[in-house]
Amino acid sequence: MSDTLQHHSRSVFWLDKLSVLSLWCIVRQGTSKNILIRFTERTRIGWLFFLYLKFLGIIKGEAVKAAYSMGDMRSPNGEALYYDCYRIASETSISVVKELSALPVYRLLSSMFPEDKVSLYFEKMVHGNIFPLIRMFCVARWHITNDNDGCFRHYIVWPSNGFFEELRHNWPGEEVSLEGYGSLSVFAGIRSFMKVAYNYGQDILAAARPKGLMPGSSQKPCIAVHYAEGIDLKCRSDLFWQPDSNIAPERILIYFDRSYNHAITKEHARQIESNGMQWLTLCWRIDVPFSIRNVWRAPLRRGYLSNAFKNNAGRIKFISKTDRWLLKAGIALCKDVEYWRSFYRAFNIKIHIDAVEGGLQNIAQNIALDLAGGIRIGKQRSEWPCLVSDLSGCYPDHVFFSWNSQAPMFLEKNRNCNDYCVVSGFPYDYTFSEHMEKSRYIQKSLHDKGVKFAIALYDNMYGNDFHFSKGMMASFYEKFLEWLIEDREIGLIIKSKKPQILLGMAEISALLNAAKSTGRCIVMDNVYGRLPSEAAFAADMAVGIGVSSALSEAVIAGCRGVNCDLTKVHSHPYYQWGYNKIIFDDIDKLMDVMRRFKEDTESEPGFGDFSAVIDRLDPFRDGQAGKRVGTYMRWFLEAIDAGNGRETALQLVNERYAAEWGRDKVIEMSPSSNSTVLQQTGSI
Repeated sequence: MSDTLQHHSRSVFWLDKLSVLSLWCIVRQGTSKNILIRFTERTRIGWLFFLYLKFLGIIKGEAVKAAYSMGDMRSPNGEALYYDCYRIASETSISVVKELSALPVYRLLSSMFPEDKVSLYFEKMVHGNIFPLIRMFCVARWHITNDNDGCFRHYIVWPSNGFFEELRHNWPGEEVSLEGYGSLSVFAGIRSFMKVAYNYGQDILAAARPKGLMPGSSQKPCIAVHYAEGIDLKCRSDLFWQPDSNIAPERILIYFDRSYNHAITKEHARQIESNGMQWLTLCWRIDVPFSIRNVWRAPLRRGYLSNAFKNNAGRIKFISKTDRWLLKAGIALCKDVEYWRSFYRAFNIKIHIDAVEGGLQNIAQNIALDLAGGIRIGKQRSEWPCLVSDLSGCYPDHVFFSWNSQAPMFLEKNRNCNDYCVVSGFPYDYTFSEHMEKSRYIQKSLHDKGVKFAIALYDNMYGNDFHFSKGMMASFYEKFLEWLIEDREIGLIIKSKKPQILLGMAEISALLNAAKSTGRCIVMDNVYGRLPSEAAFAADMAVGIGVSSALSEAVIAGCRGVNCDLTKVHSHPYYQWGYNKIIFDDIDKLMDVMRRFKEDTESEPGFGDFSAVIDRLDPFRDGQAGKRVGTYMRWFLEAIDAGNGRETALQLVNERYAAEWGRDKVIEMSPSSNSTVLQQTGSI
């Protein structure tokens, strides 16, 4: 540690975990006098060790749990500190990987796989590892600036595994020093052994192939669908594209993996099989009834890529801890690519469509499909709150279907290695007609109670590590609930994102109950099975907190709407499109304008009116987004059936789509330059 510690009256240590190792790191530096320790977690042994050291007088100071709220704390530009954390983490990750790219092991990987995808893989990995550290850095820096901690010397004590030295070289600020401590290798060895044992156990248990799904050369190219959102077409569905696609159901294979944390029942199997589709699980699960158990695992003998990598890496002289970490990470990447390539080849999969946004396996799937001659397809699930966030590596798709032409800007800023961005519109717009019918009952109920101005409210998740704080969410609800109670002409339709949001805010429960007792406040049940548009069709105005995906859906469905952005993310395009018209950063200002608008709609021209920019949200709005995606997939399969390779098939399909829906709707992405629109290039 730095000698500058002696010049400060007190030192503040920030720990990821109060443990024996982290405490020993402080003690062995001789800096354990007059200190304050702030930790995010603590082990029981670590806490007892701290008390023992304090009893002996070796440590003189206090240890407290770090209290913070990323939504309530602000960065220098006024935005919620959450966004600053992701920006710094993204920039630091890129810098670290740039330094890693000079190492021989990294160069070996880049010679085996596309360099841009290897880079994305490690950027995503580094980002996931360092984000808690960067979050702690931002919190410490905030305390230095805002909480009279500037006279103290601040240290972050963090595990020094892997790429720690490269991280030190690219540390974002001198006001907070970074110190590392090692780990007990015995525990790491046990974890590694358990993981290997688990995987081999899965291989043995799942040795039998699923019924009717034996790989064969005669099997037509098919589509793999990751079961994530379900297959009920009345709500968010993994099959939103299928009904109007004219793709034969038998060419659709639905798979479950460990990420699905609910029981797989006979009803799941019945629903899938009744539609003529096939299904399987990628791991042995005890929750699956034996009578329907379809399990697939890659062959036990595999390892061509990982063995080639290890053999070539064996010629490299390993010097540092980073070299060994890179070797381990490289082997993991090779094994993941081998696994997915084996899966794609076993079932002749040429399209993999997935609603899951994040995870390193998404990148491995992309690389595996490069080898298998297929494409990975993704779709935009939600509105993006800012340009640079935690989206790096979330959408590594060959073809990404977006709501609008704004998507390439977000994709490129987050370096997602997409080949094409295809504008298809809001994917669940086919549900609007049905939701419009359902909403009439809500609308009539409110009108019968004397409501003349109904508001649809959309909340969001909150917490210390979110851009929304609990206090922020409570304030949002309080303003509207109080207005409803004082004005008999106001009605509220609350479409919460998750049930626990309202249940977790005891401070507004009395107010909410009072509002519900009027009969003019409707809290929609079964929130997972209902889309925001159902509330919007019954409302005169929709309000979403933050840059709200639910609000965007409501607006696309035809409702007036405003974003109540208490996080103040002023870099978002909405602020250029209509500040204090379609987006507000002050809830009191919003309420004043809304009250005037309720009394006289002409008094606030442009309020909640997206008509001038609606094409920037969804240029279609015709209920055919799913059909467009499904048609694209069918055209690709037809091109493959005709004997074309992947690149040729993509060219043919993109030209057909551009001819049908507009050349500006197919955007060729480039990792090294700006996007190229078909209209500009004339071809792909």
